[in-house]
Amino acid sequence: VMKRLLSLIITLALLIGCKDKENKNQENQNKAQPSEEEVPKVDLSGFEYSLNGESVILTKCTRVGQVIVPSTIEGFAVTTIGENAFYRNSGMTSLTLPSTLTSIGNSAFRECIKITNVTIPPNVTSIGVSAFSGCIGLKTVQFLGDAPEESKYMFKDAPATLYFDPGKNGWDKPFGGRPLKAMSEFPN
Repeated sequence: VMKRLLSLIITLALLIGCKDKENKNQENQNKAQPSEEEVPKVDLSGFEYSLNGESVILTKCTRVGQVIVPSTIEGFAVTTIGENAFYRNSGMTSLTLPSTLTSIGNSAFRECIKITNVTIPPNVTSIGVSAFSGCIGLKTVQFLGDAPEESKYMFKDAPATLYFDPGKNGWDKPFGGRPLKAMSEFPN
């Protein structure tokens, strides 16, 4: 009788333990799947910004390595890279700009010596004075839209070749004091 009772107690303990583990696994699976209300958070470490009405101005970036500027912050479009925002960020090795961008401020990327390629999104209409000055590693700049407003020293001391889409406006004259080529000539 004692053996049967002990055997029954062990069996019940195992069944309860297994059921408990099954419930915990179910709870963990439910937690791993974000609800529809949850919005994935963008990692904003190393970025400083200010809200300007319905848009965001990125005012400073200290990130290093591959830097991807988010298209939205706090639900608003990032439209402007502010003056000196990336100035002397010598640890940044690559840069991706969002399609929401319309303006790049004065000296925004000045002396970012390790970036080699930049693609200017199609809605950028303004690039400030010395925006890419001193970017001595910059080899190529691809413009996806119309030629933006030109300013002084945009690419001073930056050995870049500029590539443009011939179907866009404003590329029929020299730009930025740098060699200008059609996108079809971009090196693969």
